[in-house]
Amino acid sequence: MIQTKKINSDDKAQLLLIAGFAVGVGIVVLTIMLNNVIYASNIASEASIDTSRYEIANAAQITTEAYEDAYRYATLNGSFNNTDFENYIGSYSEMAEKNFAMSGFTYNIENNTLNEAYFTRNGLAGGRDDWTVIKNINTTSGFAVEIPDVSRLGNSTNSLTIAITNRSGLLWSLDLYNSSGNINITVSDQSSVIGTYTASSHINITGDRIDFSTPENFYFNSHTDGGDYSINILNGSNAVGYCSFSGTQTSGDPYVFARYWIVNPSVEMTSGEMRIVRNTPISLPGRNIG
Repeated sequence: MIQTKKINSDDKAQLLLIAGFAVGVGIVVLTIMLNNVIYASNIASEASIDTSRYEIANAAQITTEAYEDAYRYATLNGSFNNTDFENYIGSYSEMAEKNFAMSGFTYNIENNTLNEAYFTRNGLAGGRDDWTVIKNINTTSGFAVEIPDVSRLGNSTNSLTIAITNRSGLLWSLDLYNSSGNINITVSDQSSVIGTYTASSHINITGDRIDFSTPENFYFNSHTDGGDYSINILNGSNAVGYCSFSGTQTSGDPYVFARYWIVNPSVEMTSGEMRIVRNTPISLPGRNIG
């Protein structure tokens, strides 16, 4: 005969405690495992995002440099050669595609058209109106502005202004606006108007010339040299044209910024996880041209 043992109430309580403890431990272990999976997933996702940000930033930088180099290459013989420009960009694009493919990205650029530039920060009509071109300047040896189409210049209530400032405030300013089809020029310092002039298109400030021939005195160097100053553009969307600045910074390093044209290529990068498209406005010839 098989004998059975009766389980009393104390034994039942102990079994319940043991079962509850086992369930609790299981929940803790499962929670830790899930947290580790989520953490690892987040780290992988963040790493992918950081890598993508780095790659698109790198692509934008090398694309800018390529367009600047292409422009210089296309003007080696003096006048701009569009065929040389297009061929240079085409060769660059092929090499960039191969290089980015090693990182798991496909790379493509579109739009090599040269466009007239606004005086905004990025050169586009909707760009930032008020911006600083160069800081920490000691001397400026070249400063010229050209506005070929005066009809696209603002009037007296929204003139284009190029202001030279330091920590103390305004040192010198140039205001340009459309006046009956001509460019009205007003030059001022921190307290008064220095002079007013009229031009049809071209103003060479450091050369003291208007329209390439008429001698004037804009009193630029006497108001700015050694002033540790910045060149600022205000109301940049109110004018379309060309500008160039060159000289020496307070560090002793030379600086150059010239904008004759603007290109706005579309840079597209794709991988197995994402697709990024970014427009990259580029000023030509650009900075530190030689």
